[in-house]
Amino acid sequence: MPFFIPFAMGGLVLTALGLGVKRVLEEGEPRTPEEARVRDARARHREALASLKAARLRVRDGVTAWGELQSRAHAEGVVPFRALLERLERWEQAREDDVLEPGAREALRSLPMEPLPRAARRPWPLLGAGMEAPPALVPVLTWLDRGWLDEDAPPVVVDGASLFEAAAPWAATMPGTAPDARVRALDEAASALSQATVFLGALHAKLEARTVRVAGVYGRASAQLAYLDPASFEQGGPEPRERLQRLAELMGELAVLLRAPVLTPEGRLAPELPVEQ
Repeated sequence: MPFFIPFAMGGLVLTALGLGVKRVLEEGEPRTPEEARVRDARARHREALASLKAARLRVRDGVTAWGELQSRAHAEGVVPFRALLERLERWEQAREDDVLEPGAREALRSLPMEPLPRAARRPWPLLGAGMEAPPALVPVLTWLDRGWLDEDAPPVVVDGASLFEAAAPWAATMPGTAPDARVRALDEAASALSQATVFLGALHAKLEARTVRVAGVYGRASAQLAYLDPASFEQGGPEPRERLQRLAELMGELAVLLRAPVLTPEGRLAPELPVEQ
């Protein structure tokens, strides 16, 4: 039977698994020093679980903010720019190969030209625009979005910590188990939760940094795109070509950033791209 931990709902809810969970949660004041140690270990575990919940919610908000900007920059920046280049090439006024560096050209060409449904874009904020989620990473992405852990589903592993086992170590901590073993199991589980929380903190910081960086590049690129009139190329002057070159540099940087992953397919933090000088 599934066993769900709805972090998004704000509490710990357990289905009836015959594990005596109710008895554990309803234990009264400790009567011995050993029981006091177990109570304190259980409190540390609850704190670690609450910290993980808060970190997941921050990451979810960061994914939402970055994803919205990523989709807007793609639909309102990259797609019109590629259409502009195609139009100028048909008019024999400019060539893509002349205004774009190879890396930027490859990034632009790899992005879809048509807007995609939200479901298709769901992996983009963490894995890069145009990418699909590898099967091994789907449980983590689903948990980040929904906050549910299911005993019968593929395990959610964050930075090497299996969250279901760490969030619900009840089998090793029930009354009847030696106090030392219960304390050890709870503290090991809390440590695993804390490890995942630290990782999520770093992930959130990376999402915020990417959002700020892309917002700056996209703002400058949007201004250049709005200012450039394709008809001005018919006059044969140098100014439109200079503006196109500046726009291409910005759009190329934007495309590379949109494609750059925040997480690797293995679920690790991806290295950050160097800042253009």
